[in-house]
Amino acid sequence: MANTLDPMDLKQIITLHKDGFSNRAIGATLDISRNTVNNYMKLIKGCGYSFEKLLTFDHVTLYKLFPYYTTIDTDRQDELMLYFETINRARNHPGFTFLHHYQANCHLSY
Repeated sequence: MANTLDPMDLKQIITLHKDGFSNRAIGATLDISRNTVNNYMKLIKGCGYSFEKLLTFDHVTLYKLFPYYTTIDTDRQDELMLYFETINRARNHPGFTFLHHYQANCHLSY
């Protein structure tokens, strides 16, 4: 998840959802991405607690259930990070251009 929310935001999402707001409307109301709302709703629905119970939790408990940070631990993420490290090293070389480097590594042509 690109965006991470604090426990107060989570309570607002839950409350608005209970009030019948769609995920799109929740996102617009809280000025956050609908995708962020979708992702958190999946986490909230899958956590094993009812909406009512989650609203009674203090911030510490909610933080433990839904930490502020997210970690991405996939093989594809590791590949991308290695690729970006290669680009960053190459950027310091005289004459480096992103277009040349991108075409050389991705085998794309324009």
